[in-house]
Amino acid sequence: MKIKAIITIAIIISAALLAARIDPGNNIDQFKEGKYIHVDSMVIQFKQANATVSINYHLSPFAQSYMFLFGSKNLQPKIEEIFSEFQEVKIKKIGRSSASLQILNISKKSDEYYLHDSHKFGVQTDVLTLVYPDGKKRNVENAKETLNTFYE
Repeated sequence: MKIKAIITIAIIISAALLAARIDPGNNIDQFKEGKYIHVDSMVIQFKQANATVSINYHLSPFAQSYMFLFGSKNLQPKIEEIFSEFQEVKIKKIGRSSASLQILNISKKSDEYYLHDSHKFGVQTDVLTLVYPDGKKRNVENAKETLNTFYE
């Protein structure tokens, strides 16, 4: 019985890796140096001193297989590593290709404005979108950090 389970798991992993090789949408170069997650986009929506963050990403073929077998909860340490420079991060949801979280006290109140100091990410994101409380948006390509900014 154990041999059947091992063979089944090996076939599933092999099929996933083969499918990833055939898929022309995956660029293997983006997963070099042990980085198994590639952040396609990140949206930071400011609300007073806090922010809601939505991340869209894709995983290396091996990470996809691992997540298929063991679940997305195993991505939590990597998501925490991406936001290690932020003080209070609460992960709300982690999925196969996206995650949502809340960052508390991302900005400081100064008079009638909120001031946000730049913070580095643990990875580079293709597109970072900052959404201010008044609805204005700012996009930054190939972002490695947030921008110094202020808002009401």
